[in-house]
Amino acid sequence: MTKKILLSFPQSATGKPMAMELIKTYNLDFNILKASIDDNVKGTLLLEIMGEETDINAGIVFLRQNQIGVMEIQSVVEVNKEDCVDCGACTAACMVNALEMDENWELIHHQDKCLECMHCVKACPTRAIHALI
Repeated sequence: MTKKILLSFPQSATGKPMAMELIKTYNLDFNILKASIDDNVKGTLLLEIMGEETDINAGIVFLRQNQIGVMEIQSVVEVNKEDCVDCGACTAACMVNALEMDENWELIHHQDKCLECMHCVKACPTRAIHALI
């Protein structure tokens, strides 16, 4: 099984060997997709984590017990439907059709197709599309 998780590290949790624990104790593999960690300040880490479902869930419990915020996500790109005016500018920037207009001319975000290139974030005139990290 594979999950994409966004970790938020408070100051108290930076500098601790959390990745080693996930590998050794919970038998998990992971790819670091994006990271921004400032030792002794705070950090965010986007991981694609792979392993047995029970091991992944146990690893997530471990992280939360160590004051690390864990959010399961499909994509780091988020569309705020309240701010979106369905203009379609983002669809022209999206080369993998993760953003498209439906038959009613409303924007649809296919999170599973998103490559997180962030071109849509730059293309959105109302700033309704933003990155979580």
